[in-house]
Amino acid sequence: MLLKYLLLPLGFALIRLLAFTYRFRDGTPRPGADGKPYLLAIWHQNLFGGILAQTGRRHTVIVSRSRDGDPVAYLCSRLGHAVVRGSSRKRGIDKGGKEAKDEMIDFLKAGLPGAVTVDGPSGPAHVVKPGIVEMARQSGAPIVPYFPMPARYWRFKSWDAFRLPKPFSRIDIHYGAPVHVPADTRFEDFALHQAAIADSLKQMELLVCGPAVAAKPRPALGAG
Repeated sequence: MLLKYLLLPLGFALIRLLAFTYRFRDGTPRPGADGKPYLLAIWHQNLFGGILAQTGRRHTVIVSRSRDGDPVAYLCSRLGHAVVRGSSRKRGIDKGGKEAKDEMIDFLKAGLPGAVTVDGPSGPAHVVKPGIVEMARQSGAPIVPYFPMPARYWRFKSWDAFRLPKPFSRIDIHYGAPVHVPADTRFEDFALHQAAIADSLKQMELLVCGPAVAAKPRPALGAG
């Protein structure tokens, strides 16, 4: 109760104050100019800047049902995004992943774009999971690799090397070429699209940050 009614609103106010100091700059054209839905694909480590960079542009986002996901769900909801809760099955335990994917697909078909941390909610880091490919396949929405990069940031010692932009930082926003997934794509071919997403995110980071930053962690493919 304390977390919900006191700490979360306080945290949101602090985040809004911090966001006010950021300067966002588009490095590539934003998707959606044609009015059609799309799916942003982002690494979990860039989630903070990625959420704030989309302020004023409503998306559907998938957030874990765990307690750790509550602050993210609250922030996204307060910023006007549609939030669905769920994550991939873990040790045979249902975490609401299928239900969340189905909700995301419904929102995409209704015309609202979506955003997914493709290696979340708990890694492995830079491993693209197949869920976003299935959502694109069923909805017909293209996947757009999404890379927001702050000029200055704190890096956490977490599984994803989470990046928190420092106050008054510039955040450059980059989008990769859309990845289209035909409706008749077989599951055994999902890896091709996972590789395309990972490669696009890797190349954008390499271009923006250089090899020293982009080398760790290395993108890979996920099986679940």
